[in-house]
Amino acid sequence: MSQEFGPPSTSPPVSSPSWSEVWISALTRPSVATFEGFVQDPNATDRRAYTWVFVSALIGFAISALLGIVFGTGTAEGPEATGVMVGSSLTCLICGAPISALLSVLGLVIIGGITQLIAGALGGTGTYSELVHAFAAYMAPLTLITSVLGAIPYINFLTIPLGIYGIVLNVIAVRAVHQFGWGKAIASSVLILVGILVLVACVVIGILLLLGPVIGNVFSNIVENI
Repeated sequence: MSQEFGPPSTSPPVSSPSWSEVWISALTRPSVATFEGFVQDPNATDRRAYTWVFVSALIGFAISALLGIVFGTGTAEGPEATGVMVGSSLTCLICGAPISALLSVLGLVIIGGITQLIAGALGGTGTYSELVHAFAAYMAPLTLITSVLGAIPYINFLTIPLGIYGIVLNVIAVRAVHQFGWGKAIASSVLILVGILVLVACVVIGILLLLGPVIGNVFSNIVENI
């Protein structure tokens, strides 16, 4: 009894788009289908997401510092003041850029983790790696854009609508990854924002409580001097 073996499978492997293609698509073609394509990427890993966010935050901080030198030079009085300002800006760049990049990655981990917990509780089916990859697809280019705009006088207010646009992209990414309705996607995104606001409020209240006696003494001294 002979066996017949068919030809080997010749189906082409799934291609992985470049980082630039992903970033441009995330910002210019924001749809559930677009972000679903990001999730299906064979290279959609959390390590890739961390790399994107780290590099974009590093470059964004450097661009912001350099633009600060360019647009701030005119306010310095004399060459010595200009030299001091440039030197301090370069020091801030060297020391601050890596810290800013690490904090950006930490923020992605925290936001992605909390969102994943909320979405999972609401019946989401996506994974943490898929979620942070979808987040990084829009966070990385937005970081670069806001870093540039935020350092340029008169147009730095444009970072506000970009922040709102980032929230919209966040909702789309959550819906695409976890495959549920808009209501649950919005809930997952809004709850994390509410949680952050509550956390910030608690920290501020705690600081005020700790500094309350000191602030009271300062005001008492001011009143007595008046």
